[in-house]
Amino acid sequence: MRKILIFLLIVPIFFLLIIGLIIFDYIYFPLISYKAEDVAEKFLEEKYNEDFTIGESSFSKPLGDYFGTYQLYAYPVSNPTLTARISVTEDMEPLWDDYLDTKWRAELNEQFSLIYKELYGSMENYSYMVNVSFPDDADSKYTAANTYDDIFKNDHNGIGNIVFANVILNSANDLEDQLDKTFQLVQYLKEQDLKYFSVDINFYNEKLGQAISEQDKELNYYEFTSKHLNAREYFLDFSYDSRYVESKSELEQIKAAVDLKEYLH
Repeated sequence: MRKILIFLLIVPIFFLLIIGLIIFDYIYFPLISYKAEDVAEKFLEEKYNEDFTIGESSFSKPLGDYFGTYQLYAYPVSNPTLTARISVTEDMEPLWDDYLDTKWRAELNEQFSLIYKELYGSMENYSYMVNVSFPDDADSKYTAANTYDDIFKNDHNGIGNIVFANVILNSANDLEDQLDKTFQLVQYLKEQDLKYFSVDINFYNEKLGQAISEQDKELNYYEFTSKHLNAREYFLDFSYDSRYVESKSELEQIKAAVDLKEYLH
């Protein structure tokens, strides 16, 4: 009888303890997120010597982890269109941020807009997106005062570019002309002498071009692709990696637009 009583006492206490921990982790920490926001803002401003505005924040603690972290969005006052991320521990210690990568990626995308306009004549919000990877030591070797061009001049063979584009065909016979433009793009990237690059292009049928709305033109690359994937006629995927002999040979075999046909799906 005594053992049963002890058991009946222990079980509720155990469940109360579990509930208490859940409340502490998922109610208390989100309630004090303003502290993480203050830490993030101070950390970024001291690290990069410029003003930041902190936006949305969230707290997470995966099951089994001892500590949780705050994930926050930050915007430099000088360029609020940039969205950087910063992580802060529940002990209010900054873990990491991606401001430099975000800044340099934005500079590359702005630079690439000139290439896109030269090839296609016009550009919409959904037209393209370029991702980039940098050498592992870029964050310690360069500062916010440096630009993407600075890194490219010194470390181009440690940089990777991933180009995503959406192209609407003018007619069923327009593909040949579009492949010629893609060839010019591949040649441009080849001349950059990068560590690696890839080109992913969605070609949409002409009906979409006739029916596209002004709202659609405001969509970003991912939103547009997700919404209109069923109107895609072809998908081109070509990649190059300087670390592999086979990849170098494959790139050298691309001597004309017609050589890209085998990369169409």
